Amino acid sequence: MVLKLSALASGVVLLDGKPIELQELDRVLSEADKQRTAVWYYREGGTKDAPPHAMAVIQLVVKHKLRVSISSNPDFSDYIDGKGISHPRAAPSAKMPDVVPAANIEEIFAKIRKIAAGEKSQGGLVILRPNRTYLVVPPMRDNPELKKFAEGLSRLIPPGVQRNVAVISCTEFPGEPAPSITDVNKAIPFFGLLMGLSYLGHAVWIFEGHASAFEAGCRDADALIIDSAILPLLSPGWQDRAAATMRNANILVHDRASFQLKVARKVGTGATLEFAAQPARA
Repeated sequence: MVLKLSALASGVVLLDGKPIELQELDRVLSEADKQRTAVWYYREGGTKDAPPHAMAVIQLVVKHKLRVSISSNPDFSDYIDGKGISHPRAAPSAKMPDVVPAANIEEIFAKIRKIAAGEKSQGGLVILRPNRTYLVVPPMRDNPELKKFAEGLSRLIPPGVQRNVAVISCTEFPGEPAPSITDVNKAIPFFGLLMGLSYLGHAVWIFEGHASAFEAGCRDADALIIDSAILPLLSPGWQDRAAATMRNANILVHDRASFQLKVARKVGTGATLEFAAQPARA
């Protein structure tokens, strides 16, 4: 569930486009399900100091411990990340990109998995583009902020045993043919999370999810993370086909609306991801 809050320059507060008093807003937020509710917040004149009514809205959201995503657009079409960068809430493309047919797609992904796993000291997150060339993003260097972030990710996929993480998201970037990290980050809003998993030592690769590469791209994965904006573009029966080729059928969807990972399918019945099948030992 998403609650859309707007603090207008006139002093009016809107909830889902309708005026609401702060006292009533307090009641609505108190009754919201904290696990399933996200707040999208927009403040008119956001470059200026926040007026009292806008501060009061944020204080109520914090009071009720609800997740908040800040927009710079009044239609909530974007969100602002922790570095102040704006990202679209929807994928840049509303259709599956045209891909270059590759009869050796299994060989391509086999090579990508080896690179992502660090074979021959290469390592790094690998992005397969629609033209079937790929980018290798080296692991991030140690720093206190990164280590703190990685600690949180350890609860998702613990370090110690290298896991294969396949990702389906946008792989067309505005800076082609040589996109920057900023270009990639704009197209894949959870790219920081993926880089964090790579930093923890997991083998991470990203592709667009085209039917011609779907099984090959999911093969031997211990976890599959799908961008919610790409979900409607996948061919019917995708979940069963992914599970049939994965080493461990843990399938997660990154919801752009709430910026949360949601479990679509998992191994076992516990609250956390489980890995019944283990990597082969050399």
